[in-house]
Amino acid sequence: MNINKKETIMKDLSTGLKNILGVGLKPGSYLNILYLLLAFPLGIFYFAYLITGFSIGLGLLYIFIGLPFLLLTMFSWRIFARFEGFQARWLLKEAVQADRPLRWTEANGFWNWITSRLSSKYTWKGLVYLLLKAPLGIVSFIVTATLASVSGVLIIAPFIYRFVDYELPWGAISTMSQALSLTAIGLGLGLFSLHIFNGLAAVFRWLSKSLLNSGQRLAVAE
Repeated sequence: MNINKKETIMKDLSTGLKNILGVGLKPGSYLNILYLLLAFPLGIFYFAYLITGFSIGLGLLYIFIGLPFLLLTMFSWRIFARFEGFQARWLLKEAVQADRPLRWTEANGFWNWITSRLSSKYTWKGLVYLLLKAPLGIVSFIVTATLASVSGVLIIAPFIYRFVDYELPWGAISTMSQALSLTAIGLGLGLFSLHIFNGLAAVFRWLSKSLLNSGQRLAVAE
């Protein structure tokens, strides 16, 4: 009984260490980084576009010119939401699928074609997702860029310590052994950072599943 218990403990420890140390060998970790870095510019673009579209549309609504602007904005954000779903499938490996509103040939009139989109939950959940993308993208970019750059500078210390001043609280780095110690710290910070990045990506994965998924089954892109 004790032997089985020890084997279980050792197996759990082995699995835990593999999950902690093996994160750097998983391609998904680096796809997550790419997603997080793209989230910032895309989020800012979506926010600026939507605010501009709503401002023009609502401002001109009283002379009826605003309505086409509002409809154009709606169709645009549906396209953006579909693009975000594409990113979620290919970078985050989350199987999300957009809705399928009536096609022009199926709608039996312009009004039915419009209302099929206005009445779709996907339209409005997609809008919420796009508006959340800006603040979340800013946070993810700051965290990702900061941790990645600090880890990188520490890892390459043996190659550049003679040319770059590494001023630390306990003194300057002036020898190869000291520089190698920074590399070890950088590798540790890098592993820790990858787990942080994966955690941030998990937040976007959950949001994508909650807000960009029509509920239809779709295979995840490999």
